Amino acid sequence: MMIRYALILCLAVMVFIWPESAQAQPDFNNARQAGNITFFQDIKQTAVFYYLPGSLAIGRTAEKKPDLSFILMRYAGSATYNDEGQNHFRNILTIRLVMKPVDADSLRMARQQLQRSFPSVQLKPLPISQVEAMIVFTPVGAPDSARLIQKGEMAAENDAGYTTAATYWQERFFTLCLDNNSANLLLQTFNKNLTVISFMYAFYSKGRTTSSALEISGFGSLDKTLRQQLSAAAADSAAADSLHECIVKSDAFPINIDTAENPDLIRKIDINDANPSGYAVVNVRNYDFANHLRTDLYEKSVDLEATGAGGDPVHLSVSFNRKNTDVTSVNFRFKYAVRLDRPYRYRVRELLTDGQETISDWNTVNVWSNLLDVTTRPPTDTQ
Repeated sequence: MMIRYALILCLAVMVFIWPESAQAQPDFNNARQAGNITFFQDIKQTAVFYYLPGSLAIGRTAEKKPDLSFILMRYAGSATYNDEGQNHFRNILTIRLVMKPVDADSLRMARQQLQRSFPSVQLKPLPISQVEAMIVFTPVGAPDSARLIQKGEMAAENDAGYTTAATYWQERFFTLCLDNNSANLLLQTFNKNLTVISFMYAFYSKGRTTSSALEISGFGSLDKTLRQQLSAAAADSAAADSLHECIVKSDAFPINIDTAENPDLIRKIDINDANPSGYAVVNVRNYDFANHLRTDLYEKSVDLEATGAGGDPVHLSVSFNRKNTDVTSVNFRFKYAVRLDRPYRYRVRELLTDGQETISDWNTVNVWSNLLDVTTRPPTDTQ
């Protein structure tokens, strides 16, 4: 309790000495090169320079295999959920993405160069407001113009998914839920081992700019596809001196998977009537910070409690905060097996910018779902 009180007290002091006007305000109209890195100077804090995030790639397992899974599940209904005899389908593509770190030697060289004009220079990661990610693939036998574009969620699972004051996040998980038709088309493409599956992404940030996109790149004709998807890319901002959210970096890369060499990357699962204990994953989403819904909110935490396989409660917590506004999705992965035939419950803790903390009552969820949205809802108009 004392630790929590001290945290709230420190937060209140921090908010007092670090007003809203002191937040990052990069100038995207004027880029500066130092140590082979592109920097953007803060409009008000002239000794602060921001650098772009690194490129993304598919992570590798300990066996050096692509950290990717494509699961096609059929659920035939269960007495547990009173839906016996009803077929349900859930198809999930999951990719672990890693970010290439900014070269430490280049940062050190850049600091030395900038210190000649700004002795107290500070180099910081550019605050990212959101990340848009999608896969693009061409069905087998279809013309190139028949590309299918599917947008997914970028979720954090642990501390490696959050940006700190000094470094960018290291890894996140891209999750895409597909309808049966799209899933079967993608499955055919994977099985044919065709290099027509691509991953595209874009980083957004807010700053002073006359353009809605600073950098759009890709490979081959995907550059055009990416531009079409990011509709704001070709538009110009009306006011040059105002702050706008724009694309600061985007890219695309092919996904080359040899399913003959890695057959375990794709699985078809039939879930029968039984509902055993499992290592559940609940995707918790919150858009308070990304959509600027709560200016009074500093951090929102979600506590979950489930029944373990042995009957004891299993607890976990995840958090969202105003320093990582692009984190709108967190994969809540239980470390221990939990009973999926028992309800779970959750509560929401809010830490406000004035240091106050509110804790909701526990809410019970009777039917397990892979999605829990805790975004603040506006009050209902009773008139």
